[in-house]
Amino acid sequence: PLILIHDGGGTTFSYHCLEPTNRPLYGIQNAHLDDGGWWEGGIPEMASHYIDLISAAMPTGGDILLGGWSLGGILSLEMAHQLATNTSRKPKFRVLGMVFVDSVFPKRLADIPDLQNVLPTGRVTKSPAELKAMKLREKVDLNMTHARVMVQKWDVPQWNGLQVPPTVMLRAKEYVSHSGHTFVDLTRQHQLLGWETYNDSHGNFIRAVLDVEGHHFSIFHHENVRISTHKLMAHC
Repeated sequence: PLILIHDGGGTTFSYHCLEPTNRPLYGIQNAHLDDGGWWEGGIPEMASHYIDLISAAMPTGGDILLGGWSLGGILSLEMAHQLATNTSRKPKFRVLGMVFVDSVFPKRLADIPDLQNVLPTGRVTKSPAELKAMKLREKVDLNMTHARVMVQKWDVPQWNGLQVPPTVMLRAKEYVSHSGHTFVDLTRQHQLLGWETYNDSHGNFIRAVLDVEGHHFSIFHHENVRISTHKLMAHC
């Protein structure tokens, strides 16, 4: 099965737009979506919880593929690392491969001057009444803000001789705006979206980069999703 992890907005809506994949497909949304998407333990805690969800759905373990759009690719990497290094975890899963759908390497963004000034330093506190009154679009925006904060605090896993699962990257051809200043486009001039150094030091685990139509936020739009699905499934 292919297990796709939510993007920064916390939902799996975009994966419902995919054409038929001809294989079992699971989606995992942010378990704290309605509470703003914040996790005190950050990316590692999220990944651990999502592994628990997969274990509940597949109690006998087995071979899986992990992937996701944007933040989903980052979470896939953390989940794969936890599965590879926590040998006491039951049931046993083997990650045969991963898919990064336009997932930007976060540490490259951390090096860009002034980018951090637009982000809060921690959780944006909302009362239960405020959260209840928020529309889904507002919750998605809050999830996105929290995702960016948590990613900046995340230590990218070091595999120390272990093999990173072979990975395919789907890379949007276009920029969100002509200025190129949108955070998802700040490394778009690089073929691997900033993963170059990490990839080189981890056995060149990104085996293929496939350009897909649209920009970061339109990959799953009606006019692009057929080609995106075809390229995704051709390498899964």
